[in-house]
Amino acid sequence: MPIKIIKKTAMYLLVGIAFYIVAGNLFHRIIFPEKKPGIATWFKPGQQLYSKTEGFRQTVIKQENGYVHCTLEMEPYAAGPPKHIHTGFDETFQIENGELTVWVNGGIHKIRPGEVLPIPKGVPHKPYNETGDTIRLKGAFAFPEKFAFNLAQAYGVMDDQPGFEQAPDMAFRMALFQTNGFDSYIADGPPVFIQKAMGFALAPALRLFGYRSYYKKYDPFVVEK
Repeated sequence: MPIKIIKKTAMYLLVGIAFYIVAGNLFHRIIFPEKKPGIATWFKPGQQLYSKTEGFRQTVIKQENGYVHCTLEMEPYAAGPPKHIHTGFDETFQIENGELTVWVNGGIHKIRPGEVLPIPKGVPHKPYNETGDTIRLKGAFAFPEKFAFNLAQAYGVMDDQPGFEQAPDMAFRMALFQTNGFDSYIADGPPVFIQKAMGFALAPALRLFGYRSYYKKYDPFVVEK
């Protein structure tokens, strides 16, 4: 094939990709955005974000200044989330009772009451419970409200789809959550900047194939009595 034809084909391909990304995201984000509730005052004290898959139960204490403050309980032998990375906020693990196991960047840490384990943003980690006790974290986590909103949705999808972590479309579902503020990236996947770029590029096509980042049935309406 002549070089000129190859160059022209490559140019048309690049123009087509650029048009898809610009036009696709224009339709996806501005012209036909997903219908979602406003989240600035969405969370109420007592609402629960619960994942049977992870064995984590988070109870809302308050929402203010763009953050949702939650307590966290880990059920006995809770598997916890997949190994993941946050790019926009730090986490600190302290517990009231028992012994918490946290995988951090390839190493295992055992946390007991009185000990503190900070996890700076960008560091891969995974908390889980290897004991028969229900472990309670000390104090409350403060999550960005967009993260907390999407966490409730991710929990619902995970619990409705056993084996979600290994599901073929897991990356597609996560891409939509991530492009909508779910600052959690798979530690065992491609570099975070590639995951972000893939999510931005794939989001319009995923919408066309019926994927969504919001399902009303996963809203955290359960309030602790």
